[in-house]
Amino acid sequence: MKALAHPLRLKVIVALRDRELSVQELVDAVGTTQSNVSQHLTIMRDKNILDSRREANQVFYRVGDCKVLDLVALTRSIFCDSRGGATAAAAALAQAAALAGEFEEETVGTGRE
Repeated sequence: MKALAHPLRLKVIVALRDRELSVQELVDAVGTTQSNVSQHLTIMRDKNILDSRREANQVFYRVGDCKVLDLVALTRSIFCDSRGGATAAAAALAQAAALAGEFEEETVGTGRE
């Protein structure tokens, strides 16, 4: 759980929802530096959240277990609703979802902390 508790890592998970991506594609998808993305990818790979494969000089990542996607979706459903007052976690989940085009625009908030 601790390895998933970062907004950028949530963005990566959502970006990898339907397909594997190269590191550069992930950099473009989440909008930060390659160094930053690589650090987060290493943490998630070491915790068996992501799997990777090397092809020539590129590394491709994918979600290692579909249950991780279920966990992110469940977390979103618990903490992101239309009651207003978004927490950092709810905002990160909403941003990750919007980034991946998973959900329509909506007001995101939480009544729980």
